[in-house]
Amino acid sequence: MGTISSLGIASGIDSNSIVSQLVALEKIPLTALQAQATVDNAQITAFGTMQSEFSALADAANAMVPATAWQAKTASSSNTAAATITADTTASPTSFSLDVDALAKGQSVASGQITTGGFVGSGTLTIQLGSWTPASGSTAATFTAGSNQPSVAVAIGATDTVATIASKINAANAGVVATAFNDGTHDRLLLSSASTGVVSGFQVTATDSNNAPITDGTGLSQLAFDPTQTADPNSGNYGMAASGNPVQYAQDAKARINGLAVTSSTNTLANNIPGVTISLLGTTTTGYGTASQANNSVSMAVTQDVTGVVKNVEAFVTAYNTLATDLSSSTAYDASTNTASLFQADGSILGLQSILRSMVGSISNGSSAYQRLSDVGIQVQTDGTLAIDTTALSAAANNGTEMQKLFTTDNNNMGTDGFALKFGDFCSGALAAGGLVATKAAALQAVLTQNSTDQADVNTKAAAVEARLKTQYAALDGQMASLNALNSYVAQQITTWNKSTS
Repeated sequence: MGTISSLGIASGIDSNSIVSQLVALEKIPLTALQAQATVDNAQITAFGTMQSEFSALADAANAMVPATAWQAKTASSSNTAAATITADTTASPTSFSLDVDALAKGQSVASGQITTGGFVGSGTLTIQLGSWTPASGSTAATFTAGSNQPSVAVAIGATDTVATIASKINAANAGVVATAFNDGTHDRLLLSSASTGVVSGFQVTATDSNNAPITDGTGLSQLAFDPTQTADPNSGNYGMAASGNPVQYAQDAKARINGLAVTSSTNTLANNIPGVTISLLGTTTTGYGTASQANNSVSMAVTQDVTGVVKNVEAFVTAYNTLATDLSSSTAYDASTNTASLFQADGSILGLQSILRSMVGSISNGSSAYQRLSDVGIQVQTDGTLAIDTTALSAAANNGTEMQKLFTTDNNNMGTDGFALKFGDFCSGALAAGGLVATKAAALQAVLTQNSTDQADVNTKAAAVEARLKTQYAALDGQMASLNALNSYVAQQITTWNKSTS
């Protein structure tokens, strides 16, 4: 007897249809489970957005906690061409006058004319940093070598050009910058201090290969700068100090703050007034040091900058309103369409909403002129969001210390702490493991996981039922096939018997 390859062939019954319908009955719970899974996924997505909004509110609140958030300063100068001013959070509000008598400069010197591309001479140039007291009347120039500033020796070859010598000096990092310069007919060597201030001056001496000083104004001594030496009693200074070669001595910046003299090796005054940095850009004094000296004083001021405070408060209100609006819409019920929101009547969400609303209506007990958000122009609206009275907020921001207390007082009590602390602590705690927000998120995920397990169980049970039914109907087909074969055999025998007896 052959194998039955399809259910119902032997019995004539549509077994496949019967099995399919019975299995479909077993899978009926899947419809509800899949519909619920859609809702679960939507809730997880929506609550994920709320988690981000809680985090944003925590960030906005925490941004107001540090003292530096309330200490921003604005600095102004009446003449930014002469001096600019900046102030950090440690600066105190103040105002003062500034006179700039001299800017800090480095030393700069130039050699005499040297044949273009020609050689200067061999030996050693020794560069020593220090400070110069230029010659005055019958008093000769004097040089004081800088402490902790060792001299630097630069070996010069017989075939070195001015350009080669400049490269060697720069490579030696001796505190001077060398430049090869051509004036159109001759080469010159320009030397300048790498920094400004009296102590950035330099002396250059020349020696021959035997370390003997060269002071005759020829050869390598053309590049020396030492006004304390002369080539001979009649020729005056030699080298870069020779008459006709431009020389600028290094000098400190000189200024007066409210008439009090200050100096600086740079054109930055950073240590005179705590938290204040002044950049000197030009002089304001004409005829400095003379009887006809005239001053064009610069007025400078440091004031409290409330812009950052206002922006921080506005950011806090925006973050709160975004979360509050989302919480309200997610728990609402639309009676006109009989439509419930994703979390309508959800106790956890309603609880979070209730806590936040209670917090905005609470007080901050910090011996401040302000105790409630409404005292600084932050009003609770009928829909639970916050609105800002900009006039009241600006006035409170200008009373910065009192407003700071409203937001940052720490009583170790969320009920009476400053609003930045209470909101920052609550939101951060709610988001942390075990917190209200984290727990709700975990619960939603657990529901979805269970739903997936239940769907898998239904499918597993339906598959088992299908396998059992197919086995049963296959057995039925086998029995029916046997009976059909027996029936055919008996019918044949009867037919044969009837023919033989007729």
